[in-house]
Amino acid sequence: MNTVRKLYESDEQGTVHVELPIGAPHRRVEIVLVWQEIDEARTPPEAVDKKRAEIEALAGALSDDPIARPVQPLLETRLPIE
Repeated sequence: MNTVRKLYESDEQGTVHVELPIGAPHRRVEIVLVWQEIDEARTPPEAVDKKRAEIEALAGALSDDPIARPVQPLLETRLPIE
């Protein structure tokens, strides 16, 4: 399964025209189309991608310095409950 996410704007009649190249001629595919109206206050996809890259860079910074757990002492021995 492949996922494509694009933003489109409707024309004067309120219709959105979507072209979806799949890269193979005469191939049968199932298309599931979900639409959601968005307002301009919503975060653009470019900002989301930038934030994701920043988080991945931060996680990558920790990969060189492994966090080691110190050796734990042995558990104390207790008498069984009767």
